[in-house]
Amino acid sequence: MRKGKIALLAITFIAAIVIYFMSDKEIAIPIEKIKEIQTIVDETSHGKVQVDWRNVAAVAHTEYGLDSITTNEIESITARFIEKKENDYVLKDLEEVTSELEFNKRKSKQVSSFLEQLASEVVVTTENSMQRLFIESIQEAAIHNYKSYKILPSITIAQAILESDWGRSGLSTQYHNLFGIKGFNWSGKTTNLSTNEFYDQTIKDDFRMYENIYESVEDHGLFLSENPRYGKHGVFTSRTYMEQANALQEAGYSTIENEKGEKIYSKQLIELIQQYQLQLLDSHVQL
Repeated sequence: MRKGKIALLAITFIAAIVIYFMSDKEIAIPIEKIKEIQTIVDETSHGKVQVDWRNVAAVAHTEYGLDSITTNEIESITARFIEKKENDYVLKDLEEVTSELEFNKRKSKQVSSFLEQLASEVVVTTENSMQRLFIESIQEAAIHNYKSYKILPSITIAQAILESDWGRSGLSTQYHNLFGIKGFNWSGKTTNLSTNEFYDQTIKDDFRMYENIYESVEDHGLFLSENPRYGKHGVFTSRTYMEQANALQEAGYSTIENEKGEKIYSKQLIELIQQYQLQLLDSHVQL
């Protein structure tokens, strides 16, 4: 009888060791499940503060397993990263959330391992190195812009991509104007170029000229802050990229429309941000 108890204890101990080490092994990451988590996290963040979907995915995997996680559980985990203080929302870091969930060392190790796997496997999709280099070239300036003017880094970069065609437009290559900002109310140099308006109209207009792209990024934030219509439409009080993209569209930053006459500027910005995971920068600066 005594030998049987000892054997049972030994088996239990070995099983615990196996489970502990298996928890660090890589698992198959279903891309569709990751996309689902991203969408739910971004929608739950809307109107509050941008949560990093990678942290939610890591906690969800550890707590429930990716295969069985439900929409309500993803929303619940996302909400744990958001705290309301007075009339504002603040973002909690991963360590604070795992502590509240009372994760032990094994679970915390699982979270870290999963995040490492996400970093190595779920990468930002770029068609070529030019796109990656363009994002990197203005990333720090975009972060600085947020600190000065509260324009989210994801929005600044997405607008630069869209307005300058990844820095390849004539306006950006020759005159360093990444955002298509026109020369109205500008004491600096301007250039007169053709531009598209609405769906299929082409006009000529004056555009601002800069010495380098960093001046362009800085003036982008200043331009928005000095124009009352952007504040009126909630650009600077928007805490997530979805809100800020919609606010920019409503404020009339761009007149672009589809063939049905529908405004599509915010949709284009949101799709770029999601495709290149630019919202992760927003989570970083909002901590």
